[in-house]
Amino acid sequence: MNNKITARGMAEGALMAALAAIFMLAGNLPFIGLFVLLFCSIPITVATVRNNPLIGGLSAVLAVILALLFLGPIAAISGGLQYMLLGWVLGYMLYHHKSSNKTIGAGVITAASAALVILLFTLGLIGFTPASITAYMDNYTADMMEMYQSTGMIDMMAQQAVTKTQLAAIIEQSIQLMMRLMRSNLIITRSVMAVITYFLTIQVLKRLKIRIPRIQNFQKWGLPFGFVWGLIIVWALWLAADYIDISWLNILTLNFLIVYAALLFLDGFALTCYWFKFEQMSTPMKVIGVLFVLFFITGFLIACIFMGLADLLFDFRKLRVDNKKVRKG
Repeated sequence: MNNKITARGMAEGALMAALAAIFMLAGNLPFIGLFVLLFCSIPITVATVRNNPLIGGLSAVLAVILALLFLGPIAAISGGLQYMLLGWVLGYMLYHHKSSNKTIGAGVITAASAALVILLFTLGLIGFTPASITAYMDNYTADMMEMYQSTGMIDMMAQQAVTKTQLAAIIEQSIQLMMRLMRSNLIITRSVMAVITYFLTIQVLKRLKIRIPRIQNFQKWGLPFGFVWGLIIVWALWLAADYIDISWLNILTLNFLIVYAALLFLDGFALTCYWFKFEQMSTPMKVIGVLFVLFFITGFLIACIFMGLADLLFDFRKLRVDNKKVRKG
């Protein structure tokens, strides 16, 4: 690996760091902030691919320092973990010409891990304890009940035989479910943003005439068979935690199951596209297919999860067999 530092590389790295810092600053703007953050890590990736990982790493550190001057330490650390680290990891993988699957996987793991670290850091900084979380839930429930009372929602629900006590219980259960699934929702959200960032990065690198690995056809994407053992272990721990009544283990395994469900959905969706040959469909048929999915979205999600589980076990597309043949030459 060539880690030589040149004047050209340092100048380009400094320019990319300044651009990344500007994107982090613009990320605080209303409406367009979230869209801008998708481009935040791209300058660091460009600096890494065009020079070397050392230049890319220095650019990421400089971008965090610049953000520290304008946004403060908390926002700078958060941005560094969420965007600068992701940009460097994607650049490192692309610099070494890793496959698109490995690069996307590394980016997803980096984004999800950073999100969890930031969540733990934030909770520790705020000082969230079980008692404070309970007090927050009580206050939130009271505020929601007051809003429903002022808007007349309680009277409307009373006509449907929903009492005030039942409504409070529903709100409390919804908050508890949201708190339980916060980790998995955060992992899935950050993973999706990492994948979107990867494809945006690829478009930018193409514009810069930089060679990139070929992206695998989504219809041939699938989970390795080893994932089934992780699913069995997590499912067994979830049942055990529920039986023994270990609340923290129950919450942890439930979040893992949600993440597994998202992965199985992707596998099942890829299998569906493979079976129906979505890419070869005419435009009217594609529109009809999308409308069908939108009308039956819940059933479609559940069906894809079960198809993903079946494909994980039986490998309907024979992807693992083909991969073994390729490795054997």
